[in-house]
Amino acid sequence: MTKQELELKLETLQKLLDEKANEQASYASQIRDLEKQLKDINKPKLTPLQFDELYQAIEQGIESFDFDDIDNYETDFHIDYDNRIAIESMSFHNADELVRIINSNILELFAEAEAPEDEISIQEHLNQD
Repeated sequence: MTKQELELKLETLQKLLDEKANEQASYASQIRDLEKQLKDINKPKLTPLQFDELYQAIEQGIESFDFDDIDNYETDFHIDYDNRIAIESMSFHNADELVRIINSNILELFAEAEAPEDEISIQEHLNQD
């Protein structure tokens, strides 16, 4: 083979490789879209207004929680090398109260639907154990 033939063959193969890479990227994108659709298929559907109300309920729950209350935190102190007191660690340990407040706000927005299929599913799960 001559140099030109090799260069032409190399260029052709590179174009084919690029085309296949584009096809592969397209397939990967389609797979991601289908996986998302499959994941979302059984989710309850909310309108944009309902999403806004849900967001506002969460926001109100967080805003009504007293993050300034020092009893919500646990701190460990230590003495620095220059004899200053410093906080070694600090942890928030009242997350369950925050969850309760947010949950309470969300429960005001929705009524619980009857779902006999859930009860059947729970019973089947208990019978398997």
